[in-house]
Amino acid sequence: MKTTLPIFHETLIMPSPSEQSTPIRTLFPEKTLLATVLVSAGVVFGLLIAGDVSVAKAQLPATPLQPAPIPPVPFGQSGQVPPGPFSQGNVAPPLGGAANAVDVRVQAVTGQPYGVAVIEMPLRNPVVGPAPGPLTIDGEPAPATTKIYYPVSNDVRVTVGRPPSEQPVPQIGRGRLLNRVGNLIRELTSSDDATEQTVGRRVMFLFTGDQPFSVPVRDHLGTLTMVDVRPVTDPGLARTMQTAWWDETTVAAKRQIDATDTPPWVPTYLIAMLSGRLNLPLPAWFGRGDETETEDPLLHTLEWIGGAAGVANEVFAVAAAGGPLQQTLSDPTPTQVAALPLPASPVWQPPVSTAPVEPPAIEVLAEHVPPECFYLRYGSFENYLWFRDLTLEYGGDISRMITLRGISNESAERLERQLGVQTNAMSRLLGPSVIEDQALIGRDMYLDDGASIGVLFHAKNVFLLRSSLNSDRTKLAESDESLTLKKVDLQHGPATLLRSSDNRVRSFLVEAGPCILVTNSETIADRFLEVAETGESLADTTDFQLARSYMPLERNDTIFAYFSAEMLQGLLEPSYLIELRRRMQAEADIALVRLARMAARSNTVPGEPAIQEIDGLINAGFLPENFGDRADGTGVVSFSNHLVDTRRGARGTFLPIADNPVETVTASESRWYGQIAAAYSEQFSSLDPIVIGVQREEFPIDPTGPTEGERRERLTIHAEIAPWQPENYGSWAKQLGPPTQVAMEFAPDDVVALQAHVASETLGPPTHLFAAIKDSFPPEPESIDGLISKYRALKTLPGYLGAWPQPGALDRLPLGLGRGQPVGPGMNRLIGGLYRYTGGGFSVLSFQPDVLNASLQHLSANEVDDPAQVRGRIDSLKGTKLEGWVNQQLYERAATASLAGAEFLNSLVAQLGVPVEQAIDEAELVLGGRPQCPLGGDYQFDPARRRFVSTAWPSDRFGPSPYAPADYQTPLLGWFRGAEARLTQYPNRLIADATIEIARAQ
Repeated sequence: MKTTLPIFHETLIMPSPSEQSTPIRTLFPEKTLLATVLVSAGVVFGLLIAGDVSVAKAQLPATPLQPAPIPPVPFGQSGQVPPGPFSQGNVAPPLGGAANAVDVRVQAVTGQPYGVAVIEMPLRNPVVGPAPGPLTIDGEPAPATTKIYYPVSNDVRVTVGRPPSEQPVPQIGRGRLLNRVGNLIRELTSSDDATEQTVGRRVMFLFTGDQPFSVPVRDHLGTLTMVDVRPVTDPGLARTMQTAWWDETTVAAKRQIDATDTPPWVPTYLIAMLSGRLNLPLPAWFGRGDETETEDPLLHTLEWIGGAAGVANEVFAVAAAGGPLQQTLSDPTPTQVAALPLPASPVWQPPVSTAPVEPPAIEVLAEHVPPECFYLRYGSFENYLWFRDLTLEYGGDISRMITLRGISNESAERLERQLGVQTNAMSRLLGPSVIEDQALIGRDMYLDDGASIGVLFHAKNVFLLRSSLNSDRTKLAESDESLTLKKVDLQHGPATLLRSSDNRVRSFLVEAGPCILVTNSETIADRFLEVAETGESLADTTDFQLARSYMPLERNDTIFAYFSAEMLQGLLEPSYLIELRRRMQAEADIALVRLARMAARSNTVPGEPAIQEIDGLINAGFLPENFGDRADGTGVVSFSNHLVDTRRGARGTFLPIADNPVETVTASESRWYGQIAAAYSEQFSSLDPIVIGVQREEFPIDPTGPTEGERRERLTIHAEIAPWQPENYGSWAKQLGPPTQVAMEFAPDDVVALQAHVASETLGPPTHLFAAIKDSFPPEPESIDGLISKYRALKTLPGYLGAWPQPGALDRLPLGLGRGQPVGPGMNRLIGGLYRYTGGGFSVLSFQPDVLNASLQHLSANEVDDPAQVRGRIDSLKGTKLEGWVNQQLYERAATASLAGAEFLNSLVAQLGVPVEQAIDEAELVLGGRPQCPLGGDYQFDPARRRFVSTAWPSDRFGPSPYAPADYQTPLLGWFRGAEARLTQYPNRLIADATIEIARAQ
């Protein structure tokens, strides 16, 4: 007899009063792990008995919302509304121009140096969902003797109804308990926004003076009204209101910091400065970064080397708040004097490489490169021009091929200007006739702040190349009075130096044999001359010879990059890391002076000059008391509006770290570096060289083809870590099986395909795991939070997961759960609607049997020539459904950054009083780069909205659209036309190969 399971209908039956019992909240006070486990167990139980049962989508019964007055609550409770009407305030008449506002409540109290005021607008009808928008102070108050400072707005929200966890547990029967479980699951996996409503809006601000004044109030729709404010004197009330304003200000600052990828320096500075000036406590989160940031010394060091935003923001916060914050963080000791010797470096293990059997051919350039430098060889002047043109197609920043950044640093152009080797039409024409080979060399690649780097030429004609370079340098020196050109004697030979006092231009030219080096580093220039004398070059090292035997000159790489172990270890030496930490402090100090000048200018009394000098800013409280107390004795000096570090020069072209050796350190610096050195000595005692080769192939243009005549190139990338020491990389390096020549053949309509040969005790002997996704609209990332959401997302994704040869892990599950119920030849239906095919040594899983049936006929394990453990393929996304999904995801990221950039500009105007016409220029001085809209638009001030907006935003919106416009294309999709890659791990080598097809500008 066939037995069927009843289907649970999505019907909500409310419990009768007799069925109401103990609320769940009394059993599980919070959303604890126990509650989550119990709910998850209930879900699994439902899947076991029904297979395809859907969680009920019932909603809580809606209670009519009553437009009751805002409840009276004390000041100081964040997100709540002060009592009204105020006993010592005034109530403005109803606003005829605002649809929802019923009246205006105002309260103000005088104080020194500022008074505090609050303007509250209750809504006639509470709003559920998105709020109507914040209130802002629009324009200058009247009379002009009163000034408004540091406004902060918030929506007043109250909780309505009771979530499922706070309602009584219904009795069993009629499907009510299952529906209740569904509601509880939604509560655990989603936010509580739906249970809140906005009942009012409020703006709080500081002001000067004690006389009545009027202030214009507006929202995003326009100016609402002029509000009359009558300050009173009440010290007790002043303290209460100031506390309430500070609570709201710190909450808003934290929200802004968390929501932006632009450096959050304006809210960070304001919180630090106001805390010091008004003697208010710093919030607990200040200067401590993201709670998810790693505390592992190894990874944290990589964040420092990589210039992670969190590290720079932490340094800035400490500098903004000064000594008091430093004493509350990792180091309880105040500012110290650098009097201790350098701490010891990590104990590096000697290299394990062996020389190649046959010495490989090595290019002349490598014979002149110091072993501690990276080496980026173009092979010819034409290859250099190709890479430069590719970079210029994306604004001089190769990372813009993926997505636009919120700040345009123009680091490549700035480096060319610093070295004095700018490329022009004449150099393009003459370069191939005088340059045989060309490379970049250096100790680091900190292009945003000032790298230790140089351009190395192998000349076809040394006389012509020398004459051309010297002529260009002479013309530059004669055209700019701030530049000097002179001969200097280095330790190992002569050089010429073209420089400015702020290091904006810093260019050493040295020559040895057929090679000429132009570098911004005196250390690198002298080492170049020393290598020419001793012959102890990069080409002489065993590791480089081994790399050249793996990647010989005959490959004719368009780009050949080599990062030696000496170069990588040099980044971790104490003098390098400690100076990197100090230059971050210098960069933060320069930005702080910029912000402090803005704050002081906005606080200037009419008729008096604004404070510009650093000592005056410190005395007035716009900079911390110990500002400039650095361990190395350096500081910030001002030349009119030009700020430079006394040792390092101008921001963006800081003195190269290689030329700024650290000789003595403080106790805190010694402890900080000692932890890093100990971690590397114990866990990562050797670094492996990295070698990368890139070859390009240009396709002829077919004007009749499907690509509509676009110009295409194929880039073939070969990368190796050799010698490779897997023990340095922990357990993950042991997850792969041996290299194999087995490659899976996937279905032709699979857009994304991946396979890996893994070694796992769970799966048994080494097994090929593979997965593929067909063209589709994948689920949104935010829709797959939580167990149930992930399950639903996977059910809708047209793809499959498989293994070959068939692992026994599924078959070993208890109760036959891995075998399921037969539904066809070789096909079983498992728990939760998952289908499994077994046959021919394959085991393949999918939630969609049609996808499985259509793909099985194409699956096979084939033998290929190239061994590998991991293989992957992504087809061209042009014209696919996946293209739209990728475009939307990258658009959302860019839209968030676009809004953050506009808000940064708005904060300069609203919080620091920067004139609108100066905001973008002032932002560039603070950030070290010009703000740019990641959506490709331009930031402009909208007089109607009185806010900065982007031309990439819809004209009728307050920000970017949530959905990508029809004509929007993220930079990645403009050039990506497919890629294949494979990874091979040998006992002593790790090899990665990739082929990428790209579209180029015509």
